[in-house]
Amino acid sequence: MEEVPGIVGQIPSLASFPDSNVRATLPVAEWEGCLESWLLSIEVRLRMQDKDFAKFKFSQKASGVDFLVSVLRSARDEGLASSKFQKERLLLKRAYMLLRRLLLATGVPFDFEPEKFVDLLCMGSCVYAAVVDWKATLKGLWKRNKAQLTTAVNGWKKEASTKLSDQSHQSSLSDSYSSINALLKVSPETGLSLMTGSDYLETLMEAYSSAQLTTQKLLTEHIYYCLRSLMSDGLSHGSLLLDHLYHMKSEADRTTKSKPDQPTILSSLVCNTSFLRHLAADNSIASGKRGQSLIDGLTTYRQNTAHLHTPMASRRHKVSKGKGKGDVHAELHIHKASQVSQVHDLFPDLPNHYILRLLDHFHDDTEAVIAALLEPESLPADLRDSGPADGPSVDIDGPAHDLAPHSTPPLLPQRRNVFDGDDFDNLRISSDRLHRGRKEIKISNDTQDEHARRKAAIMTALAAFDSDDDERDDTYDVADVGGTVDSTLDTDSRPRAERSLDQNPHEESLYRAWKDNQGLFARDSTTRASKVRQDLKRETAMSDEQIEGWAIMLKKDSKMQEQLEKKYSMSQSFRGNQTALTATRWQGDTPEDSEEGENSGGGDGRRMGQAQIRGNPPWGRGRGGSTAGPGSEAATQAARRRKEQGRGRGGANHSRREGRARKMGRGMAGPAS
Repeated sequence: MEEVPGIVGQIPSLASFPDSNVRATLPVAEWEGCLESWLLSIEVRLRMQDKDFAKFKFSQKASGVDFLVSVLRSARDEGLASSKFQKERLLLKRAYMLLRRLLLATGVPFDFEPEKFVDLLCMGSCVYAAVVDWKATLKGLWKRNKAQLTTAVNGWKKEASTKLSDQSHQSSLSDSYSSINALLKVSPETGLSLMTGSDYLETLMEAYSSAQLTTQKLLTEHIYYCLRSLMSDGLSHGSLLLDHLYHMKSEADRTTKSKPDQPTILSSLVCNTSFLRHLAADNSIASGKRGQSLIDGLTTYRQNTAHLHTPMASRRHKVSKGKGKGDVHAELHIHKASQVSQVHDLFPDLPNHYILRLLDHFHDDTEAVIAALLEPESLPADLRDSGPADGPSVDIDGPAHDLAPHSTPPLLPQRRNVFDGDDFDNLRISSDRLHRGRKEIKISNDTQDEHARRKAAIMTALAAFDSDDDERDDTYDVADVGGTVDSTLDTDSRPRAERSLDQNPHEESLYRAWKDNQGLFARDSTTRASKVRQDLKRETAMSDEQIEGWAIMLKKDSKMQEQLEKKYSMSQSFRGNQTALTATRWQGDTPEDSEEGENSGGGDGRRMGQAQIRGNPPWGRGRGGSTAGPGSEAATQAARRRKEQGRGRGGANHSRREGRARKMGRGMAGPAS
């Protein structure tokens, strides 16, 4: 905009913006004229030179402060940002430009009541919270006039403290604290000014205990934004924040002792907001010993008072089921489109969205809509204006189809291979070249097909191959040996922990202790100091937390309990190891009556039929005598000779296998002729 010279005293003042009741009584043309007058007056002030505009004072009517207060109040309460009049939305934008220049360019901006100035900033924060430049404007304002702004905020704080102390004024606190909370969101300097000193904080804590539920929520939100202001970038006041929190914690503990079921403003702060999470994320506070101890104390306090505050279930977004109001800008139903077309036949200049509004007002009565359009004075005030010419269009003809001619798309690619176009593909081969099934190929010198010769050679080699030549040697298989190898014995001398890294080496001790007494794994100090627990810790080299954690996991896993029960309950019973072999031949009462009675006197005189212990028995076996006996005995000498004779044979298990093969052959050869 070009600047125009002028004098402040010659500029007329701006009239206040009326409320919705007054605007509804004004004709549309007259209201349009008022909007144009305001826009022109604001433009004149914006085009003034900086030296002339700096002479404005907030107490002067020519500055437009009264108009700004009225238009911002209407925008906050009635939502002018979404108004159907385009000029009202434009007026709201021009009002922001005028307010910004008044805050940053006037010479003495705060020469009127401080409370009204704070209310102006609060309403501006409610309306222009989404404007990115508004936060920078408030920051520059505090930097330019910090002393005067601090005085204004202190005046508002004093008035608010008076209303909080008086029970009769608490009903009017809702609008006041809703507005100041909007200012605190974008201006942390305001929160720092409110939190300077402890008088205001004590007033908030006292008022919370006697306030209603709606007021308690507003006070919780207010103290949240005030304390968050002390953690903002560039305004970090960790010491002041910790002092306030310790004071609130001590007062809350005193209240809890006298009234355990009464919520406090601190319990509402830590249970209903995310303040504790932001506090733990602040490195300047969480890194110190004092701050960390406070965070731990507040975390415990939140756990103890969580039952006093209901969870915020209302914060969940309601899932839309498609049962809401229909969107007029969406594709219309054929019946509605027909009604709009009937009105268009008589009034072709009217936009579709305006006709839809009329149809909704007259309950889809097309004749009533046409009659009302013929007499515009009979329409309500909000339906006399058809809206901007470039308003949202409504599709009444359905989706358009592209009927322009297009070229034929290319055909899809076809599969091809190396045999395409050969004699067989073109059916130009003789019948003698055709055969069904596998063709027999013979190798001859006159064969010219190299591929056929190679294939025939491969088939000949495969036919001459004997698959039995490479038979697996099963000499030392356990089944053929005859059970002489006991696979159930544990011959590994390594510790069990080294053989299975994922197995707990003290699993058996823990399970037996848990089976005997599950109370041994309790998580209290008495159980931890008991002698049985200390002995278990020394035996397993585990801490109390590890032992208790093992018991918790075992208690949750029923399948693991069954596995451990099967594993360790049978540890003292039969494991499948046969340590004695009992003779199966007939035994008489005396050695002379038994078979091979002459063997009964061999060795140490053991009676035949007794169980023989496997391993290295001290007596001889076989036909009497043992190679380990005294050399002077005849039985020992005979046993040694038989051993030398058997060593030269080399039969071993091979003879046993060949004998079994001969018996199988005789059995499968059929009966003798």
